[in-house]
Amino acid sequence: MSTERQEVGQDVAVTDEAKLPIETVLPGQQLHPLEDGWTPVATFALIKCLDEDGDDAWVFRTSQSFNLEELLGALTVQTDLLRRKLLAQWDDEN
Repeated sequence: MSTERQEVGQDVAVTDEAKLPIETVLPGQQLHPLEDGWTPVATFALIKCLDEDGDDAWVFRTSQSFNLEELLGALTVQTDLLRRKLLAQWDDEN
């Protein structure tokens, strides 16, 4: 696998053969569980890392190719929710 640095928003050309189980790529990380009866079908992970120099770096990894319109819609909703939460916190401070 390439050691070339990948910034957020940059495509990663990784073949399916290079993919590893999530617990191998993100050792020690934990997630909140899915609802009972839900089955995961795809993953888009935004990961904050420390690089080899100890500097913060943001990268993303996917479990498979996504429908880009569907992914953009999901990310837009999450961005809007985060924006509202931050604005509410800011309003609470004033």
